[in-house]
Amino acid sequence: MAIHGRAYITIGGRRYNTKEGATIKIGGEAGEAVVGDSGFAGMQYKHEAGQVDCTFIASDDVKLTDIQKIKNANMSFDSDNGTSYVSSDASNGPVPELSKDGIKATFYGTFKEV
Repeated sequence: MAIHGRAYITIGGRRYNTKEGATIKIGGEAGEAVVGDSGFAGMQYKHEAGQVDCTFIASDDVKLTDIQKIKNANMSFDSDNGTSYVSSDASNGPVPELSKDGIKATFYGTFKEV
């Protein structure tokens, strides 16, 4: 049995050098508890986008503006345990942030396990 420990990010056919700690939420229906005066009343549901958070290593071949321009791209999140998630509509969300730790970025899309 393999346990997830590391993810590999590929966008538009290019495997990026990212730091350990990338996360994914595949999205879908999310529930939120509704509480009234008498306690728990039930659940409310809303649809949430899939989300990948990762940090790119800021080498000279990775441009901050290129990461920011990613829209409707093919993206895969490949776990070292053999599980993969893909999106054909991944887009950069908030403006990526460059620091000494790398380029922190968030992508949204419709992710499916393959």
